Amino acid sequence: MLNFETLLLIQVCTTVLTTALLVVTACYRDSPPELRWWALGDLVISVGLALTNLDHVPELLAALLGYSLLGLGIALVLRGVCVHCGATLTNTHILLLTLIAFGVSAYFTLVEPSVRGRIAFGGLYFGLLNWVCAYAVGRYAGERGMVITATGFAMLGTALLVRGMILLMQDGPLDLSGSVLLGITMLTIPLAQMCTAFGLILMVMWRYAERLRYLSSIDALTGAFNRAGLQNQGGRLAQRLLRARRDMAVLMIDVDHFKQINDRYGHAAGDEVLRFLTRLLRQELRPMDVLARLGGEEFVLVLEGIDADAALRLAERLRARIATEVVPVDAGSVAYTVSIGVVTSALAGYELATLMAEGDRAMYAAKQAGRNQVCVA
Repeated sequence: MLNFETLLLIQVCTTVLTTALLVVTACYRDSPPELRWWALGDLVISVGLALTNLDHVPELLAALLGYSLLGLGIALVLRGVCVHCGATLTNTHILLLTLIAFGVSAYFTLVEPSVRGRIAFGGLYFGLLNWVCAYAVGRYAGERGMVITATGFAMLGTALLVRGMILLMQDGPLDLSGSVLLGITMLTIPLAQMCTAFGLILMVMWRYAERLRYLSSIDALTGAFNRAGLQNQGGRLAQRLLRARRDMAVLMIDVDHFKQINDRYGHAAGDEVLRFLTRLLRQELRPMDVLARLGGEEFVLVLEGIDADAALRLAERLRARIATEVVPVDAGSVAYTVSIGVVTSALAGYELATLMAEGDRAMYAAKQAGRNQVCVA
């Protein structure tokens, strides 16, 4: 079995390596705030561990400052967890958590001097804080990496709690190396630290990956879905409605004489017309409907649970409202109209590409009929 000094060395080395990993990652210019809180917290914890374990540090400094830094470091890590999960941990809470660690250490150093009591009750308190971190992460365990992080915090908290209880139950002089369970907790702590550090980084990477995936499906000008987003979201909606045997409608919308708007008012005005149209369309849609810009001045709406009559009424309402709206631009104001093609699953099935092709034909029929029209496939 490994002796106490070897286990302590492993713990110290693991703490330094995981802290360095978080610090290096947090030094990236666009790193998220939670990663910076985690790195700062681990750095403070490392300093606290150094103070409490170095032989030549005065006991008063090691006990009071070292334990206070440990409490502060864990509180900063908890703040990072809260930031990542959309919660808050105020400076007052951080100060309170730090003062509790200081109070425990001060009591067993100045009031009732006991190294065993300080280590045991300090371990119980720090173990509890790690369980709070595990709970905060576990509430959002649906994200990748969060299960790993929560497991790491829970392992670390359990190891500290078990160590504290073992020390309280020991008789005779303090002996940190004479218990198999203490050795197991000493070995568990570095494993939990590695698990937590990699889990925290994985959480950030997953969040960034999700953000990039979302941005890759969004039209930069209007904020509506682009073609990729339409294929993804619209395809999912179509499959869900097919399984539920519910109606589905697609509206193909094209701005009339858009080139003339660009030529007369400028491309910036044309862009503003497209953004204005997007906002107007969103006002008429429900959360489950899909709005996408196919490119240029062409838009598509994928509507859930709407039959041909309801889709036609919506299209007419949109056409009439758009015809009465005026878009303010630098060169004055722009009045415009749209042509709309309507198709439903009752006619063309649930294949999105087929629905869009039929809707496109209906839309061009509306243009040929004089524009500012609605045609049904």
